[in-house]
Parts: sequence; structure tokens; C-alpha cells
Amino acid sequence: MTVGTGWIRWVSPVLLLIVALTGCAGGSPGEISSGPALAPEDAKMAPAPASGPQPQESAVTRDVVKTASIVITVPDTSAAADRAAVIAEDSGGRVDSRTEDAGSGSGRASAAVVLRVPADRLDEVLRELKDLGVVESTDTRADDVTSQRVDLDARIKALQTSVDRLLAIMRDAADPEALIAAENALSQRQADLDSLRAQRTQLGEQVDYSTVDVNFVAEQIGGPAPQRYSGFLGEVHRGWDALVGLVKDLVLLLGWWLPWLGALVVAAALVYGVVVVLRQALRRMPRLSSSSRSDSDNPPQIP
Repeated sequence: MTVGTGWIRWVSPVLLLIVALTGCAGGSPGEISSGPALAPEDAKMAPAPASGPQPQESAVTRDVVKTASIVITVPDTSAAADRAAVIAEDSGGRVDSRTEDAGSGSGRASAAVVLRVPADRLDEVLRELKDLGVVESTDTRADDVTSQRVDLDARIKALQTSVDRLLAIMRDAADPEALIAAENALSQRQADLDSLRAQRTQLGEQVDYSTVDVNFVAEQIGGPAPQRYSGFLGEVHRGWDALVGLVKDLVLLLGWWLPWLGALVVAAALVYGVVVVLRQALRRMPRLSSSSRSDSDNPPQIP
């Protein structure tokens, strides 16, 4: 039929166009917007996309003050202290202080040494010290002083800038009053600057050199003392020792009282002498009164 065939001829191209348009639109939005895909080799060689600024690692050097303390039991405290001083000097350090006690009060000799050794050789020095005897205790500390060092550096820089400005003002000053004011301000700034520099130097030395407190204690010679009193004879011995001790105490007490006894004897003799004199005087008084009465009763006769 002519009509059906003509209709098919017109409809077929329209259907083909619709199908083609539908196929083009069926792709993913990512494929349309991303452009042509890269081959694996091209993907490797393609430069990485530019990113925002990455946070840089802090360039500030960490400053740490290391200290240690150790207690060691040794046979000879003096020899151990000498050896500790040699260890410190061999490591590039020094001995800040040294004290020794012969043990007259405690019964055990001891020695204390304060060492200053390079911080990077602290562990090595501690190992050598531990070989000198039996380690009783040890303690190590690490204190971060970076913020303190940064603060000191910033203050030193600010004060140095202020000093430089004051020097420039003094060079250009034409007014004597302005010159005097600048000199006074410069003196104060310079004093503060010197103080901060001294603190910075001390802090740097604490960072570079670690402080080690070493205490040597002598070994206890011999075991515990044997029991002195045991059994019946031991108790007899104990009683005898107590009696001897009591006699010794009484003798010591007598020696303490002897000067006082002498003073009391002298005082008693003086009192006794005064009493005797008074008694004699009292005995003479009635005799004198009676003789005076007799004289008054018998007046002398005139021839």
C-alpha cells in the first residue's frame, strides 16, 4: 500500500534521530564535564593539581635542659669521687662542687659531687658512673625551655633596636636637654639588655651542659652485731653492766655537784660565823645593863 509505505519512510528517520539523541544524552554528567579521559601513561605524567599553601613545619629548634641524680654504694667514697671527676673531664665537662663526709656522725662515709657534662654525652656518663658500684637510685629529667629561649631572644632583639635608636637620637640631638634624656633612657635600656643577655647565656649553658648530682655512700662493713646478753649468765652480765653504769653516773653527778658543794660549805661557814658573833653580842648586852644599874643605885660619895 502506497500510503503505509510513505508513512514508514517519513517516520523511520525521525525515530533514528530520537534514538541517537537519547544515546548522546545518556552519558554521565561527569564524563561530559570532565573532557577527554587520559590514558594510564598520560595520567602518570600529568602534573598534580595545584593545592593551597601547605602548613610548614616549625623551624624552631627545641631547647631541652637535662638533669640527672644518682646514688651509688661504693667501697671507697673518696676514690669513687676522684673517678667521677675524671669521667666528667674526659667527656668534656667539669666538676662544679665536691663535698666529703668521713662518717663520724652517721657511721658511713659519703661523698657528693656535682658534675656538668655535655648534654649529648649524658647517657654515656651515666653508664660509666653506674660501673663504679651498686646503684641505689637514679633519676633523670628533661625540661623543655624553648618558649623561654624564644621569649628572651625576642626581648633582646627589641631592646637592641631601642638602644640603636637612642644612639641615633644622641648623634643627631642638638638640644642638651634632649641629649640628657636620651642618655638616661639609654642607660636603663642598656642595663636591661645586659641582664637579658646574661640570662640567655645561662640558659644556653644549661641546655648545652647537663647537671649530674652524684652521691657516693660507703658500704656497710660486717654484719649485724652479735647479741651481748643471752641466757642466765647474759642477764647477770646485764645486771652487772647496769650497776657499773649507775656507779659511773653517780660519780659524774658528784663531779657536777662538787663545785656547788664547795660554794655551799663556804656560805654555811659565813652564816655560822655571823650567828656566833651575834650570840656573843647578845650575851654581853645584859651584863652591860646590870653594871649600869648598879652604878646608878650607888652614887659616888663626896669626902
